[in-house]
Amino acid sequence: MNNLTKILIADDHQLFLDGLKLIFSNIPYIEIVAEAKTGIQVIEAFELHQIDIAILDVNMPKPNGFETCKLIQQKYPKCKVIILTMYNENAFIREFFKSGASAYILKNAGKAELLIAIDKLNKGEKYISKELEKDFENIPKDDFVKTFSLTPREIEIICMLGKGINSNEISEKLFLSAYTVITHRKNILKKLSLKNTAELMSFAYEKGLL
Repeated sequence: MNNLTKILIADDHQLFLDGLKLIFSNIPYIEIVAEAKTGIQVIEAFELHQIDIAILDVNMPKPNGFETCKLIQQKYPKCKVIILTMYNENAFIREFFKSGASAYILKNAGKAELLIAIDKLNKGEKYISKELEKDFENIPKDDFVKTFSLTPREIEIICMLGKGINSNEISEKLFLSAYTVITHRKNILKKLSLKNTAELMSFAYEKGLL
């Protein structure tokens, strides 16, 4: 690879940003041109730098990873987006690819996998973590996310509930008011015709979301 790949890294944890910078520090064909902790900072960085690949976390605030990915694809369609996250839920992955992401990698990936993904993106290909690839290929095309018109935010909340995160913690992590989280939960139950969280978790597991 002869051309320099200019990368933006975005995560709301400085320690993780520092780790990414260290990973790429000795790679001659990669340059970190910007870093951000919020979606707003990501978009602002595009006004100042030429960016070939943006590496985004899901839980960034203002706006989150879903919305930031969509904004990048709308305003800077030539930029490739890598989602680097701890979430391995199938529907979550599908929604990110629908929003314009080119790669989806778990945060437990190593340096080698990140470099493979960047190489594939530079060749115009897409990439998904090897441990997710098989399960992702087996997702039915008529999955219930589309059937019940669940939004990316609703999927995110379902996934967090599946990990045992309560409404107050969801509110803090997603920078939403407690009222907004409760409203989302009510809307989810209404869309799926379910009575409570227990039924929601059972339904989500049955359909492969968790």
